[in-house]
Amino acid sequence: MKFTCPKRVFHEALQSISRAVATRSTLPILGNVLLEARNGQLKLVTTDLEIGMTCVLPLDSGEEGAVTVPERIIQDVVGNLPDAELTISADERNLLTVSAAKSKYTIHGLPAEEFPALPMVPTETVLSVPGPVLRDLVRKTLFAADTDEARATLTGCFLTWDGQTATMVATDTHRLAVKHIPATGKFSTPVSVIIPARALQELLRLLGSSEDPVDVHIGEKQVLFSAGRVQLISRLIEGAFPAYERIIPKETQKRVTVNRQQLYDAVRRASIVARAESNKLILRSEDSTLTISAETGEVGRAYEEVPISLEGEPVEIAFNASYLQEVLAVLDTETVDMALSGPLNPGIVRADGEADYLYLVMPMHML
Repeated sequence: MKFTCPKRVFHEALQSISRAVATRSTLPILGNVLLEARNGQLKLVTTDLEIGMTCVLPLDSGEEGAVTVPERIIQDVVGNLPDAELTISADERNLLTVSAAKSKYTIHGLPAEEFPALPMVPTETVLSVPGPVLRDLVRKTLFAADTDEARATLTGCFLTWDGQTATMVATDTHRLAVKHIPATGKFSTPVSVIIPARALQELLRLLGSSEDPVDVHIGEKQVLFSAGRVQLISRLIEGAFPAYERIIPKETQKRVTVNRQQLYDAVRRASIVARAESNKLILRSEDSTLTISAETGEVGRAYEEVPISLEGEPVEIAFNASYLQEVLAVLDTETVDMALSGPLNPGIVRADGEADYLYLVMPMHML
């Protein structure tokens, strides 16, 4: 194998797939990146057997072949080479040579044949979503997913598609985030899958600020996201997601409208005290003011006031500070609405003018 490639292009390709490298594994080859030159293209592949990532670069010329080398080593070498044209080659002993200007490095590799093949995902089952829309869908739901591996079906986000609308849902049983987006697709039947949280975290990093569309390919046990030159593949979580619609209140008697940034800042400050004891914040409305308080024997007391608009009777309810802070951090609107029914009933947070999003949070006991 032998080819040339600009240092910046090759280094960016390595960076884009580095998150799928296994850092703790009894299989040394899972710490490697596969470099495969075929048919005028260079494919870079990494996997930890849970997720896999590929990046494809065009090649003008060169010799075909394949090899795997430690990802961390080649990343460090290439990242520190001069910004010049790289010449990369590998011989039959799986020795990779990287040259740039007057620098030359040789890296010991392993045979490409030992690298695990990524699962095949049907290419005809495609859902196409603009990058910013998909990023918004994931960002506003993923944070509510469970982290307890004992409840595996809740450690991912539930994705459904009915032919026109894609819906993503996440819950840890204490809060619930639901987001709808319009989406075109080529599926012959409706979609209903659970995508692991880690895969979606890597997808957010992969998308960055890109405006390009993303194709979502869904198989029986895997999902594949294709964004430009890079693809991310992940297993799906098996099992049934809870019937979340049942816990969403049909009606609420009280509605608080408040500036999102002011509420976020007040909750963030008060949480300094609240986290010392169950992370509990008590919210009370007094005329056109919402007071936020927390008190612990070890730390002291926090008290905040935020101006609000109130519909219905005065409010008095307790919430987990983190659950409020996390949702306020991902919303983008100037104001948010909090719909409430009572101190023992869940509250619903909505972004003003964003009817396709709902965040439900269970209350805490006042005493």
